[in-house]
Amino acid sequence: MKNKKLSSEEIKQIELNLLLKLDEICKKYKLRYYLCGGTLLGAVRHKGFIPWDDDIDVLMPREDFEKLLRLEKKQKQDAVEKIVSWKSGNSIYPFIKLINTNTVLKEKYLSEEFTTGIWIDIFPLDGMPDDEKIIAKKFKKIKFYKTILLTAYSEMGKGATWYAALAKRVLIPICKHLNTEKLCNKLNAISKEYPIDKSPYVGGFLWGYGPQEKMPKEFLEPVEVEFEGHMFPAPKCWDFYLTQLYGDYMQLPPENKRISHDFNVYMKENKE
Repeated sequence: MKNKKLSSEEIKQIELNLLLKLDEICKKYKLRYYLCGGTLLGAVRHKGFIPWDDDIDVLMPREDFEKLLRLEKKQKQDAVEKIVSWKSGNSIYPFIKLINTNTVLKEKYLSEEFTTGIWIDIFPLDGMPDDEKIIAKKFKKIKFYKTILLTAYSEMGKGATWYAALAKRVLIPICKHLNTEKLCNKLNAISKEYPIDKSPYVGGFLWGYGPQEKMPKEFLEPVEVEFEGHMFPAPKCWDFYLTQLYGDYMQLPPENKRISHDFNVYMKENKE
């Protein structure tokens, strides 16, 4: 019996359940988090998911992010909704994911041996200096190590273009010799160089959009926004944040720019 492929609406419902689970964990352990990126845009513009998107991202201040990492070790091993990270060797990414273990998500261009269940991404929020050159330099460093990490786990012989696929045949074996945990630790070390309490600005260095991520500390003050019929925390300066990232964010993009994630999700076969 084959695993059942899930529809976009089924994927969104599972992701919403993951977000509700994260909210429950954060309330229990007094952890701060904020909807961010396309998830926050969806909340403000659509009061839920962007119709052609099925992704949930949140930002968590570094102190709270580190606490959540420590909670990973306390969770039940057979939990359906499970925290995973590079620290425990069950994720290849330098941030935290909350996954549904009853599902399998297959990403295009990612080697199948590194597939996990459907997830929501939890990124650290770090301090940023008041120096555009330093910020730009740090983002370039992060992009360099991020490219190495993603190349190491790409599917051999496949790519968006023929020369990308050809280049992977040479680069993947080289990148795979590098230690995943060390690469992830390096990315985090670069990102958290400026502590939030000693910095004039905050932003998502680790997996962010770029220098436009620099936000005033007003970002840390939470307000509630509606997302799929539930209320979740967002940064107080959400209008400034969304404008920095997307410009006129209330304007819908043309249809050819409404791009969804390129993956398939399956519900695992019930073996009972």
